[in-house]
Amino acid sequence: MTGWMDGSPTVYLRSVDTNFKYEVIKDVSPFWYGLLSESNIRDKYTLGRYTKPITAAIADLRQRGFVILPSITDDQPVRVLAGILADEARRAVLVKSIRDLVAKYDYDGIDLDFEKFYAKGETRANWVAMKPNWVSFIKELSAVLRADGKLLSVTTPPDFDRATKRAGNWVYAWAEMGPHIDRLRIMAYDFSTVTPGPIGPLDWTEDAVKYAVTQMPASKVYVGIPAYGRDWITKVDGVCPKAFETSIVVGGRAALTMRDAANLPTVYGGAAVYNATIGENRFNYQKAYTDPTNSAITCTATRTAWYPDERSFAARALLVGKYRLGGIAIWSFGKESPAAAQAIINAAQAIAPDVVVSEISTDLEQVGYGNVFNLTGKFSLPDKTPVTGVNVRFEVKGPTDTNWRSVAAGTTDANGFITSSAILGQKSQIRLVSEASWERSEGRSGEKVITVAPTLNLNLPASVKANASYQIIGQILPAAAAVNVTIRRNGSTFGSFVTDQRGEFRFTLLEKEAGLASYQAVMATTAQANAGSSQAYSLLVR
Repeated sequence: MTGWMDGSPTVYLRSVDTNFKYEVIKDVSPFWYGLLSESNIRDKYTLGRYTKPITAAIADLRQRGFVILPSITDDQPVRVLAGILADEARRAVLVKSIRDLVAKYDYDGIDLDFEKFYAKGETRANWVAMKPNWVSFIKELSAVLRADGKLLSVTTPPDFDRATKRAGNWVYAWAEMGPHIDRLRIMAYDFSTVTPGPIGPLDWTEDAVKYAVTQMPASKVYVGIPAYGRDWITKVDGVCPKAFETSIVVGGRAALTMRDAANLPTVYGGAAVYNATIGENRFNYQKAYTDPTNSAITCTATRTAWYPDERSFAARALLVGKYRLGGIAIWSFGKESPAAAQAIINAAQAIAPDVVVSEISTDLEQVGYGNVFNLTGKFSLPDKTPVTGVNVRFEVKGPTDTNWRSVAAGTTDANGFITSSAILGQKSQIRLVSEASWERSEGRSGEKVITVAPTLNLNLPASVKANASYQIIGQILPAAAAVNVTIRRNGSTFGSFVTDQRGEFRFTLLEKEAGLASYQAVMATTAQANAGSSQAYSLLVR
């Protein structure tokens, strides 16, 4: 399961902690960014003025073990993004802006929610020219993200097989995007917006899913499910108070969370009708609006609400097993009811995936600073069957890190193996993690410790004059402050010195007699590296 986190962190964290209890959630997409131009991505989290800084919000998600793929919306006027994508230079700037954002907070990737491609004001005639530019953008963005070991998710409205005669959104080019993305999240909702009707009919949703799995691997497809409803005004009798005369009109509508919608029959009487074919509830009711200062001024609005419940969630979750999808995506965490969340958990347990066994080995367990080592991972089922073609992340955790970081990604071969070369700057734990799917659990190898032998350098001249003072600078790599370094002269201790923030240390050299001297730097084991020593430097004293 994945999904979006919109609004207050207090609300969506309560949702994942209480309703889902992390059981089925793999990755999340905070609704934090908006595109203002190719070089300007707006920070909507900071604009929300939440009590926690964004770094604390990120830490909250990481502490729960979530893969973080923040969403970027297109907040520009219609056609502006199309112009950016049509210009190769501007497109390159946009790719860089997104890459820089991911790097800034070390996100696990990004989710694109660019909806202006099919928004009102755009025409399908323009899609012919826009589609190849969109595909080029996705390819270029994917290339740089994958080079950084990051994921690319794309959120789109539904598209359909032409045989269904449904109006699909083919500008998003599902087939062409498929090889370059890691997630396709289908917004299987907003079917009815202007007039009363279902939010996302079940057959309409299934037609989109059925088509998507013919355009790319099913494991990349996530069906979006709504945790909200809508409430339309269909009739108004009487004269509404001034405070409501513009809002309580025929055609007016309001959004409802699933929780609030479920309470409507209790508040207004009557019963909602669940349509099993559509997979949603319909509820008709009347609501009066009276002027508090003059009871003669009153109106009654006849309203129709459509909304999902736990049965709606269960029906859509069944599509995951039926079509072997990557999972579901909820809009949005915090709107669902506890019963609907439990329906998702029940569905997940019913199609519990095979366990993946993972092993990791390396050719070295101690490497010199800046040197390459090689690692091999093996992924199989408990019966030794190789797990082939699965995405694998190489993760690292340093001695002061609290979270694992993804530094590379790859795919297992026909025998379930994956190999990679790596360089570590400090002592680290490493592991390999395979991506979960409907049929397989996440495969997480054991953790292996790789120690790093430090490099010590002394910047000694080849020769010096007797009875002259020289300032000598040395350095340890990986750079670390407050490390004690002992200098030995001709095998005896010359003095001890402490490194600064750059790992540098300094001492004064003063030789009184001509001849040949030998200097060597020695350090003890630190949290970042093992004990080590420099080469012995020969010094000619003239």
